[in-house]
Amino acid sequence: MTAAQQYFTRLLASITARKDQLNALDAALGDGDHGTTMVRGLTKAAQAEPGLGAKAFMRASGGAAGTLFGLVLVAIERHLDSGADLAAELALAEARICDLGQVKPGDKSMIDALTPAVAALESSGLDAAIEAARHGCEATIVLEARRGRAQYVEGKGRGHQDPGATSIVILFEVLRETQENL
Repeated sequence: MTAAQQYFTRLLASITARKDQLNALDAALGDGDHGTTMVRGLTKAAQAEPGLGAKAFMRASGGAAGTLFGLVLVAIERHLDSGADLAAELALAEARICDLGQVKPGDKSMIDALTPAVAALESSGLDAAIEAARHGCEATIVLEARRGRAQYVEGKGRGHQDPGATSIVILFEVLRETQENL
């Protein structure tokens, strides 16, 4: 089993354990299926042939989440399987997500966790990236959504943590766990 396959297997277990929490966070801001969507995509990613996990995730999860999270997973998969520079790969994914989603930090999205994580990763490593992602995720609680379904809910989601930002934290935590166990 490749390092990326180990990662997808661990990530599937972690997201499955938190599926109901992620769905509840999403129910307050959107359609309530974020956890379910992530599990569906990660199930296929964990079963995929080497090097095809992120693409399997994208196809199986579908929609905007499939594409946007898929970009992050492609970066992590490249890093784990070929030794690609993680910070550079994630910076590319971040830029693409911002472009596709027309989103920026402060819009109450996955970018609120990803952007500070990428910056911390480049300067201080994975542990600092995880801490930065956690802080960015927690900061979404007080933000008003300016993109996505959450911008249409009453109060624009203020008072609720963004489910996408929460998942970004999990992706980084599982990456550290995977690398520690290689």
